[in-house]
Amino acid sequence: MTLATILTVLIVLFVAVALFGAVFLYVYWWLIQRALPDLSGKLPLDGLTAPVEVLRDERGIPHIYAQNQADLFRAQGFVHAQDRLWQMEQNRRIASGRLSEFFGVAALEVDRFSRIVGFRRAAEAEVATLEPEIVAVLEQYVAGINGYIASRPGRLAPEFNLLRRQPEPWTLLDVLAFSKVMGWSLSVNWESELVRLQLANQLDPVLAADLEPDYPPQNPAISEALGEKSLRLVSTAGLLLSQYEQLQKWLGPAGPNQGSNNWVVGPKASNSGRAILCNDPHLSLTMPGVWYENHLHYAGRTNSPTYTGDFHVSGVTFAGAPGVVIGHNERIAWGVTNAFPDVQDLYIERAHPQRANHFAYGDGWEEARVIEEAIVVRRQTKPHIERVVITRHGPLIDRLVTSGAGVPLALRWQGHQPGRLIHAILGINRAQNWQEFDAALADWSVPAQNFVYADVEGNIGYRLAGDIPIRRAGLGLVPAPGWTDEYEWEGLIPHAELPHVYNPPSGLIVTANNKLTGDDYPHFLGVEYFPGWRARRIEELLREKRRLTLKDMEQIQLDTTSLYAAELTPILAAHQSSDPYVNIGVNLLRNWSHTMQAESAAALVFHYTLLHLLDMTFGDKLGPAKRGFLGGTLSPLFIISGFLHRAESRLLEILRENEESVWYTDAKTGRRRSRDELIGEALLLSVRRIRKEVNPTPRQWAWGRMHQIRYAHPMGSVLLLAGFFNRGPYPLGGDGTTPNQTSYAPELPPGLAQIVASYRQIYDVGDWDAARTITTSGQSGHPLSRNYADQIPMWLEGVYHPMPWSREAVEEIAVHRLRLGPVA
Repeated sequence: MTLATILTVLIVLFVAVALFGAVFLYVYWWLIQRALPDLSGKLPLDGLTAPVEVLRDERGIPHIYAQNQADLFRAQGFVHAQDRLWQMEQNRRIASGRLSEFFGVAALEVDRFSRIVGFRRAAEAEVATLEPEIVAVLEQYVAGINGYIASRPGRLAPEFNLLRRQPEPWTLLDVLAFSKVMGWSLSVNWESELVRLQLANQLDPVLAADLEPDYPPQNPAISEALGEKSLRLVSTAGLLLSQYEQLQKWLGPAGPNQGSNNWVVGPKASNSGRAILCNDPHLSLTMPGVWYENHLHYAGRTNSPTYTGDFHVSGVTFAGAPGVVIGHNERIAWGVTNAFPDVQDLYIERAHPQRANHFAYGDGWEEARVIEEAIVVRRQTKPHIERVVITRHGPLIDRLVTSGAGVPLALRWQGHQPGRLIHAILGINRAQNWQEFDAALADWSVPAQNFVYADVEGNIGYRLAGDIPIRRAGLGLVPAPGWTDEYEWEGLIPHAELPHVYNPPSGLIVTANNKLTGDDYPHFLGVEYFPGWRARRIEELLREKRRLTLKDMEQIQLDTTSLYAAELTPILAAHQSSDPYVNIGVNLLRNWSHTMQAESAAALVFHYTLLHLLDMTFGDKLGPAKRGFLGGTLSPLFIISGFLHRAESRLLEILRENEESVWYTDAKTGRRRSRDELIGEALLLSVRRIRKEVNPTPRQWAWGRMHQIRYAHPMGSVLLLAGFFNRGPYPLGGDGTTPNQTSYAPELPPGLAQIVASYRQIYDVGDWDAARTITTSGQSGHPLSRNYADQIPMWLEGVYHPMPWSREAVEEIAVHRLRLGPVA
């Protein structure tokens, strides 16, 4: 090789390295690093009437001190935008069906879903009903967001720079629209009705109804755990049988799950002599996380004739909305879990044979409203036009789903009605006692939630809050005929009649998405609750000690023992086999304590076997209904299913009660199997797959080798950017039945956890400086911020950080001090 050739090669390499360095520097500094916000110093904020102080600790959690209400909420909007503006932009585009403007055709189906369901239309209807005081709060809040947007053109968030797009100003409508999305994400009955419609097309009514599990009798309903007497008389299969039979008549001949935990214990069971309140809402994993921790305070002055005095509250917020959703003020603390009542119905509409968009109702025909939604798609010259047909019951969803029924299906959802959710949140933030707290919850609309309560006087309480419809006929479990008024809604269950209790004799309240009441409760609330394994385990742990400490509460939130596994495992472990690897798997199960630790080999064998049993018992017989029945969902955005864990419960019932069953049959060959043969085949298939997919050597088997958590950001799908935006994967313990819930998609091989504890809080009520909390990732949405992922190792290891309350305690941990001032 000549000297000239060597020099040429070196020059080419130098240029290539320089170009790569320039590109990396451009991406790293100009597009990403430059967007980091100023957390210290002084900044002007137009519209403020007095200075506002924002103190942040080493986790980046802001403690905001204002001198009046208007300035406080303006500052909260500003601070939310500092840390999470991209997340807020993404959420409002989901709500408005405008993701395609940024992401192109890849996001079109999500936009179609949002436009058809009509989150923004529902928000528009609600805006017109807002009281002036709520409008004032929202206007101040969005003014803070817009103040930040105006102050940093081109330096707002790296995602905007990478996509070469900038955000539009925020409006009140943006805040309300995303609240509708959150309400929808925790309302699951519409998909359950679709699954049952598919089951009705696939099976006869008796077999379809036989798939519905009863609520496990050994697991607590919330009302029973409070010491109330109730009856367990109703068979879920019996309820559904008549529904399936009616559904077949209406259709004619057939054509060709987010959970949470919360609990509160009274002073008598507490080592400190104060009530203890805990909450860990289980939601879909996102990056950054769903929650944003915030501490808000102003003293004395407000423009509201209704709300006077100080405002002091701490907890978690949604970036994009004012106030605190879960947390405490100086007098009370509260936590929430999803209640899963039925607030959605599908109606089978009867279309006119000749006149388009006309549907039967009563003795005549009604014309539906038709809206043409124009969806702008990046890199396409023309917008996609989505024709949304809205009947008296709601939008037709046929173009979103394949039901197999060949009939128009209209969606009715309580969230389409105007609500008072922001009013309720602000009322809770200000409540000083149980009576004021309960009055505020009377305004809570969608999603319906289980609230637990505790105050500094040692009182504890529980209240189901939300707008839950009363049906004239039927149960709302399967689609109803839309051409008659027999199945219409007639008002809401009165707030006073929703389940509630104050200072129960047990001194203990636990909710974990379990059954709400006994079967003698006068109103039908639905059947989409979870089976109660987590609730029972939490109650067991709380009753183990006479005096409970905050450390005990941490251990309960982190507990990975599965009572479901404790009941199913003996049935599996009784199997005898000649296969050496099956015997190893069985021995692991026999010696197992039913804890889903990441290093557990038995947990790995259990889950592989469970998934095979579900597929061999139900999946091979259900056709297109398989995914929904096993807990899958239609949309990747909304992954909480009403059928989540129901198939597992029914499997346990069948295996425990039947040595022979039609469900054991091999659907492909028609071969009948006994229970032991079914279990033997499932175990054999499981160990073979484990040896192939995990490791051939049993000593290397571990649940965490397959069950992991990955923090994935939308921009992380680009290879060059993945290292900036994504984190993980990390091994993880738990499953969907453990108090430390880490649910995964119900398919083989078991994969990434999808639903986890999105936030953990522990309050020794009254000793607010002792509060302990943690979120899944970090406060900041900026990938180069030290607070983008600093809470991940803490969350994984079960470590909490302090959340100080008093000004003195906040000053001690403050590392950043920002002063927002009026524009001169």
